[in-house]
Amino acid sequence: MTFVCLSSPAWPTDAARSTEIGAAALECTPRVRLECGRGVIWADARGLDGVAMAERLLERLEFLDISDVHAGIATTPIVAEVAARTSETRITVVPPGTDRSYLAPLDVDVLHPPPPASFYPLIAAIGIENCGDLARLDPQSVEVRFGAEGVRIWKLARADDPRPIFGPRPRELPSAELEWVDYELSNQEQVVFIVNSLLGTVTEALAARREGAHAVVLEFSLSNRTMVALPVRCSTPTSDRRTWLRVIRAALEVVTFEATVMRIALRVDAVAPLADRQGDLFDFGFATARATEAALAHLLDKQADAIGIAHRIDHPLPERRLVWRFDPADQVADRPLPGGSSAGLIPELTLQILPAPLAIDIRTIMRRGLLVPDRYFDGTRNYSLSVSLGPDRISGGFDDTRFERDYFQGVRDDGVMVLLYRDHAADRWHLAGWWD
Repeated sequence: MTFVCLSSPAWPTDAARSTEIGAAALECTPRVRLECGRGVIWADARGLDGVAMAERLLERLEFLDISDVHAGIATTPIVAEVAARTSETRITVVPPGTDRSYLAPLDVDVLHPPPPASFYPLIAAIGIENCGDLARLDPQSVEVRFGAEGVRIWKLARADDPRPIFGPRPRELPSAELEWVDYELSNQEQVVFIVNSLLGTVTEALAARREGAHAVVLEFSLSNRTMVALPVRCSTPTSDRRTWLRVIRAALEVVTFEATVMRIALRVDAVAPLADRQGDLFDFGFATARATEAALAHLLDKQADAIGIAHRIDHPLPERRLVWRFDPADQVADRPLPGGSSAGLIPELTLQILPAPLAIDIRTIMRRGLLVPDRYFDGTRNYSLSVSLGPDRISGGFDDTRFERDYFQGVRDDGVMVLLYRDHAADRWHLAGWWD
């Protein structure tokens, strides 16, 4: 980075003049930092012609009736400032790589911040006369003799100045816009068509950067000279065009415009890197996870009414207590989570019911005159039951729908809680589900 430092013994320090100086400087340089109280102004000449920039800055300051200004140009802030303060020439350029040699013949009191008064007798006692003498010392000796303050001054004498005069440039996030004058958009489908086109540009830029957008902002300029900003967020960062189109389309459904649309701009507001998840040999769903997500996104785009919500009903049989109702996607999204907000939910065991009860072979023992399950085989493995609670008799229905069952809650030898029952009509045992 190249620094341009402008120094004057008498900068105007009032707010109005400082604002005027800053505005004039910004006409010549992309970034400027005012330190008029210290008598310096900084300009960022990274990637630019520092001498030409300094010339323009001096001309602008002379136009504002500010005289006796000198400019220093160097690759380190301390050298640029020293050159501007000490040189008699209008513009002093310190070639790259010579910053330390430029400071070497100068007294240490040219450094900023200057050394304390107690420092000068210490360096005079060991024969140090200038910055070059101090820079030749090793850091261990400096720290032992002069302490932490001495190390700071030693670094400056070596042209080692870590001051962040200018922070890092903010990275530009992808954006796209489209403006027209020959016609006006008056319906939602036309707006979505334009947004889809803008999304193509933005998502391609995100994919090239291996990033996904967390949030975007849509800006609509209307024919009545007003602007409508619509922030849209996605639950996970993504650069998938179809996903963002679905989210934006849902957000636009509740938006109405007071006038016709003349311009649409789309800009990314927050991004996150797209990290590839490491594969797991024991994760059987890893290979199909992305395909499943893509299929669900396609269903939501093409057939939003295929979204179903599970509802609990009061049926005595566990496998018949759950029914699916299909609602529009916007109603599903607004539906609260069971039990309230996810924040503050208390973890608890949930009964996982099999879609169809699994017939099992079972060994029973007699307890209090009743047959109680002691061990069962599910077709692949034998399980011993350390605990069997029951029976809980459930019966009801008529004719073909009649049922009569004895339910038992058991704990297997591997610690899993299971729900078993005996169907008296068929004289068969079944596994209804387990708690997880």
